[in-house]
Amino acid sequence: MLVVVSVLLLFPFYWLISSSLKSRACISMMPPAYYPCKTETVDINLPAQERVVTAQGESWFLLCRWGELIGDTNDGGGYYVQLDNFKPTSMVTWLADSAVKPADVRQSVIRFSQMPIHTLKSSGEHIVLVGRIVRQKQAGFDEIIFTLPKEDAAKNAVKPLLNAAHHEVRDFSPRWTNYPETLKGPEATFGRESTGFAVFMRNSFFISIMAVIGQVLSSSLVAFGFARLRFRGRELLFILLLATMMIPAQVTLFPLFAFYKWLGWIDSFLPLIVPHFTAGAFNVFLVRQYMLTIPRELEESAEIDGCGPLRRYFHIILPNSIPVLIVVALFTFVYAWQDVLGPLIYLDNPSYRTVTLGLEYFRSPYVDNRHLLMTGAVLAMLPVAILFIFLQRYIMSGIATTGLKS
Repeated sequence: MLVVVSVLLLFPFYWLISSSLKSRACISMMPPAYYPCKTETVDINLPAQERVVTAQGESWFLLCRWGELIGDTNDGGGYYVQLDNFKPTSMVTWLADSAVKPADVRQSVIRFSQMPIHTLKSSGEHIVLVGRIVRQKQAGFDEIIFTLPKEDAAKNAVKPLLNAAHHEVRDFSPRWTNYPETLKGPEATFGRESTGFAVFMRNSFFISIMAVIGQVLSSSLVAFGFARLRFRGRELLFILLLATMMIPAQVTLFPLFAFYKWLGWIDSFLPLIVPHFTAGAFNVFLVRQYMLTIPRELEESAEIDGCGPLRRYFHIILPNSIPVLIVVALFTFVYAWQDVLGPLIYLDNPSYRTVTLGLEYFRSPYVDNRHLLMTGAVLAMLPVAILFIFLQRYIMSGIATTGLKS
């Protein structure tokens, strides 16, 4: 059961990493590809003489002569693929002999480029898929595929198959160029100059590290006051501090924006950094509960030697609170690294974008950049994953001992 649950939990990470190495065509495959791959293809030359005709003002190439497989007519005719400047398209239709006229063609062959190779499920035979047509019927759909045997493709005998079960042959093909393309930035995918994804990561690192410094210092100092100092109204102030956790962030969004605009901090990193130097209620609670587990005898002995509150804080409490401070630092780093709303509101300059904001710009209704979006998500996930891997023992010890009182 543990193995099964582990596989289910790890599958999204596998899907993210594998999708970051897929091409645009691979990520759009149906059924979905579970690994980076490409469809195996082949180029075929079919003779043009007596097979290229004109009908409805367009040029067509005869795939095969066959009666109407799906309809009720018995008239003579065949299936044709439309030509665009003598290059085959995906448009296949049935035309009667009376509706077509021979065309004067100078070239001897029509080149079918990158035709996909499929496998017939019934026989396991590999075939070249030259064309495909789907027609609606009363209870669903009928499909006709026009195939050539892979081994005898040179014989040019196109064979139609009705409702034959088949699937494409896929070759493992990771696309490593996704990563340098992603690092160039989202605008580069449109052919425009971009700031670059590496700049976004640098900005996120700067904001997150400054946020960690601010939260660790401010939260530990406030928690020290609530946990180790005795003063009037301490419990009431602590309750008021915890009550601020019930205020939704959306309530303070507009007042804070107006305040930062009045200070002239808009389009700078200050609104994303300075608030972290004012201790967060949750972090104060977490650190306070941990500090309550530290024996008071350590402070009393230091006080006898003449240590004041600040010296006790720096030399006694902080060194013994390393596990919970690492937990606070990690939570703060992840929150600042993954923040989308803050950078979206306060940052306008493209060179100030963070990682999460840069990922949003890879989404476009005009260009399919899902493969680069997945690559960017992997790059954004790496710092957090590395921190969790190397600091997991501190996380467990810091959380496990929080709230226990000696």
